[in-house]
Amino acid sequence: MFSFFCILLTIYLGVWQLERLKWKQALIQNFDNLLEQRPLSLSMANMKYRNIDEFTKIIANAKIDRSKKIFFPAKTYNGKNGFFLASLLIDNHDNKYLIDEGWFEYNQYDYFKNNSDTLSLEIIGYLRYPTEKKIFTPKNSPDTNEWYYYDLQEIQNFFGVEINQNFFIKNITDYGNDLLFPSNMKHNFSNNHLQYAITWFMMSISIFIIYIIYLIKKYK
Repeated sequence: MFSFFCILLTIYLGVWQLERLKWKQALIQNFDNLLEQRPLSLSMANMKYRNIDEFTKIIANAKIDRSKKIFFPAKTYNGKNGFFLASLLIDNHDNKYLIDEGWFEYNQYDYFKNNSDTLSLEIIGYLRYPTEKKIFTPKNSPDTNEWYYYDLQEIQNFFGVEINQNFFIKNITDYGNDLLFPSNMKHNFSNNHLQYAITWFMMSISIFIIYIIYLIKKYK
């Protein structure tokens, strides 16, 4: 009975990995499409397209208010310790969003922590949907202003300002600031789901063969 359970479990895990493979391939394709996309006006997107797709490229004449900002520790980005900086963005229709401005090195933390500038500029970026907290992801810490996942409701409460709850923006605009590195157009998504699926299916076959050998020896 236990053998049948193991066989069914490994088959299920293999099928699940194939589903994850389809999802990851679509995610990578959507990201790659950013290279050829023409940006959509953020204000028009907010007014006309309520169910706007993730990875839509946008453009906006906007203000970035760094008096309202949060930090995401990113210990392995570019092989160095550092943080992602996310701030409040206000478009020309007074709609408010969270924008991930980019990454900076750990030794520049005090500079960005004490920086409360308001920047007025043209922003090009793309939309990302918030994701649920994973099992091993640390909890967000508003007390120390260290964040590990995008809980837009929690961030809104921290800012004390109503922000768009459907998506946040990843900035790809180079401000000309040597300390801050915006997101680039190259993805770093790993895609090992096919290998994982093959591994689970091979385990299922192995368990089945072992079980058959066991039965032959038992009833021989």
